[in-house]
Amino acid sequence: MAFNWFKKLKNGLSKSAAKVQKSITAVVGKKTLDQETLNELEDQLIMADLGLRSASQIVEKLKSQKFLIEKDTKEISESKVFNVVANEISKILQPCEKDLFKKKIDTPCVLLLSGVNGSGKTTTAGKISEKLRKNNKKVVIAACDTFRAAAVSQLETWAERTGSIFVKGDDNSDPAAVAYKSMELAIKEKADYLIIDTAGRLQNKSDLMQELSKTCRVLSKLNKNAPQEKVVVLDGTVGQNAHSQLKHFDEAIGITGIIVTKLDGTAKGGVIISLAEEFKKPIYAIGVGEKVEDLDVFKADEFSRAIMGID
Repeated sequence: MAFNWFKKLKNGLSKSAAKVQKSITAVVGKKTLDQETLNELEDQLIMADLGLRSASQIVEKLKSQKFLIEKDTKEISESKVFNVVANEISKILQPCEKDLFKKKIDTPCVLLLSGVNGSGKTTTAGKISEKLRKNNKKVVIAACDTFRAAAVSQLETWAERTGSIFVKGDDNSDPAAVAYKSMELAIKEKADYLIIDTAGRLQNKSDLMQELSKTCRVLSKLNKNAPQEKVVVLDGTVGQNAHSQLKHFDEAIGITGIIVTKLDGTAKGGVIISLAEEFKKPIYAIGVGEKVEDLDVFKADEFSRAIMGID
């Protein structure tokens, strides 16, 4: 299973890997790492969405390496550079590893999914519920996007598919009221998890962000710790705009972790590295497709090797 996931991840990140690998070709085949070459490499890594601090850390590590040059050709080895970079990326990402599906103390554990329109929240809610079902967890799913009938219908289909209890409100009803009702039911049913799918909202719309904050306050009336997980779902294709999204959602509700979707086919997967470096938030899971098995727990070493195209 782990091998199948890595293969899927590597395939999904192939465009991102090509972009990162291309940035490194500046040093391959040279006889030495002069400062001009290192500066060029740093610029290229930044352009590959790795971010300034991450790029600088990687370049400093390469600068300190003496074994990058092959004995027979006396030139810098591509494979050695790729491995050094992958190891440095892994070091940056390791503090952000956290298993979303690990046993929780509170029951029900409330997962509130937030994010901008089209980031993949509803599909992510369904995929999470399926993983929890496979772990024999009882799940309640709440459709708190009360303004889009299609989103409610999609989530209801996921609930039926995963054997989850489904809660919805009337069209255009108060999302916070639906969340409260779903929490009451989750407590009554002794559910292990309550997944709340919120409406997509632009991060710069203060009234909508206040609505999200209100939902969190209402839930805390039934359990002071709820929602225990306030997750922002980020679209991996948006690149550096993900920084602005995470910043604003964090300011609004205090994000506890990140899920990054749609990494398959994008050349901007390197943004995960710059997000980890800047925000230090847990990365709970990543997605590389539409199928239920295309979302899995984030592991720094796997991601690092996949984005460098290393088996």
